[in-house]
Amino acid sequence: MKDLKPKSKIDFYLERMQYRGFTAEQVLEGTGLKADRLDDPHGRPRPPQYRQIILNMLALTGDPHLGISLGQEFKISDLGILGYAALSAPTLKASRELYDRYRDLNEQHIFASRNYIANGRWFSEIQDVHRMTDVLRFGIEEFVSQTIELASSLTNRPFPVLELHLTYPQPADISRYVRRFNCPIYFNQPRNVVVFDINRLQDPISLANEEVFKLCARNCELLAAKNRDKTVLAESIRNYLMNNPGNFPTLDEMARQLKMGARTLRRRLVEEDMSYQQILDQTRQDLAVQYLKHTMLTPKEIGFLLGYSSVSNFRRAFKGWTGRTLSDVRGLET
Repeated sequence: MKDLKPKSKIDFYLERMQYRGFTAEQVLEGTGLKADRLDDPHGRPRPPQYRQIILNMLALTGDPHLGISLGQEFKISDLGILGYAALSAPTLKASRELYDRYRDLNEQHIFASRNYIANGRWFSEIQDVHRMTDVLRFGIEEFVSQTIELASSLTNRPFPVLELHLTYPQPADISRYVRRFNCPIYFNQPRNVVVFDINRLQDPISLANEEVFKLCARNCELLAAKNRDKTVLAESIRNYLMNNPGNFPTLDEMARQLKMGARTLRRRLVEEDMSYQQILDQTRQDLAVQYLKHTMLTPKEIGFLLGYSSVSNFRRAFKGWTGRTLSDVRGLET
């Protein structure tokens, strides 16, 4: 266990793209990110930067199914201590529960997944909370392919997908889908849903060890606590706002969400040379640009999602943030 720190998603991307002959600079082009500063808590990537990285990778490789390949290349060892814990769990169910609890140790999430059981079936719905429509297909392909890879590695058994329901149109060539997923696939559906075999949750882990599992689970909790202590408060607030689009709480409400007093929240933000209003404005700006560039939402709809009661107020705020009009950014008359 010489390297217990889980690999971040971007570190994983950089490694796999280097294997394909591409540099970190090529992968990070247009994001403002530097490979040697990815661990800086003040400069953690935001959803627009993840989008650009994915678009860069797709353009560099020319592989429209790159998500499937990267998911298949993800290994248990990339999870660090979380991987050791998963390998020593008694069953796939216990392993999945532990992974869900500590998954933020190894990656930032631009797509949310919601698992639920209904009518004896296990469903996983993938939600595009950040309106990443143009890279949604990549994200889903990667998620499903990675899930198959990790579950199969843990149990040394096949991990079948029973059905795939996808919101996007059928690609011209689905041979990669057939080879990798080997299940009925339904395109142009209202939601992105993966149906797994619920009986697989009881599959035993091939290297199960109760004592090792307890030790690794404890180490995961210690690492998670350490990460929480290191996390910049402003970044925690940004993450909450980005992961709850349409919800822009007042400072008092955010303080309650973070389980601290409003005065403490203000003081800690001052220590970080930041104000709550600055965080709100920056988050709204990021979301507004995403919505304008990558969705067909009207300015009125975008303004509503960002908490504005009128489109004129939203237009004025956007001009103040960026110095540009909505039409400038969208490239269309709005």
